[in-house]
Amino acid sequence: MTLFEKSVAGRSAFSFGFEEDRAVAERYIPEFARAAVKPLPQVAELDLVRHFTNLATINYGVDTGFYPLGSCTMKYNPKINERMAADPRLTVRHPLDDPTDNQGILQMEFELKESLQEITGMDDFTLQPACGAHGELTGMLIIHAYMRDHDAKRTKVLIPDSAHGTNPASASMAGFQVVTVPSNERGGVDMDALGKLMDDTVAAIMLTNPNTVGLFEENITQIAELVHARGGLLYYDGANLNALMGLIRPGDLGFDVVHLNLHKTFATPHGGGGPGAAPVGVKKLLADYLPIPVVVCRDGQYTLDENR
Repeated sequence: MTLFEKSVAGRSAFSFGFEEDRAVAERYIPEFARAAVKPLPQVAELDLVRHFTNLATINYGVDTGFYPLGSCTMKYNPKINERMAADPRLTVRHPLDDPTDNQGILQMEFELKESLQEITGMDDFTLQPACGAHGELTGMLIIHAYMRDHDAKRTKVLIPDSAHGTNPASASMAGFQVVTVPSNERGGVDMDALGKLMDDTVAAIMLTNPNTVGLFEENITQIAELVHARGGLLYYDGANLNALMGLIRPGDLGFDVVHLNLHKTFATPHGGGGPGAAPVGVKKLLADYLPIPVVVCRDGQYTLDENR
């Protein structure tokens, strides 16, 4: 039953004063308030407590069990990590604050960037993208800018038919024509089909490894060699990095661009649909195309590089 169905006229629960909150509400809300609103439920405190406690017990999430979301697996975040992420000393800082006033936060970001470079085998990172699809779009725009300057006829991106739906969406939004690569009988990229499709109009191939159906790409070395030999780049969707981290690095497999989902593989909070974090890493040839600003350390001082 909903609270409206449990409502009985005249019932109420104890209400604390909250005088400060009431003063703020009376000051700001009236000009935005609707002239008439439907009545709110009228329930006793016990009914209220039992209603929401019951909803909590039937809710399912990372605290209660294995949580596959789309093609990705969310994992449990230790509560101390959630507490640290909500620390006001982090959350109230403004991105336009003077870097000299933000040395601690910039140091954290710089060291995170270095750690991600080591984990993935990339040469540089941007921490700006706010979610996985945002990271994908950023990576695709980096590749688009690079090809614009070096080989403008490359306007296509190859994407396996097993890919997550955001892959073709991101490539299309970045201005590429999406070409689907069929899977073979083992669920990986069909090498014969790839050989026919990989020509001098292809900018990159987007891969998730293991892929969206949970299978490792057995021919990843051959794929990288073929794509690079014909002038293309490799993009790694890090949605399933949990399965590889600490064992092998995307950069060592031949990938040129990678986005990570720190709200999946690491401990960025992910309740309620967000927030998220999807840093994008690149090899050296693409470093100048990272979005600005980039956190750097010069003469022991951390700052934001706006001139790339």
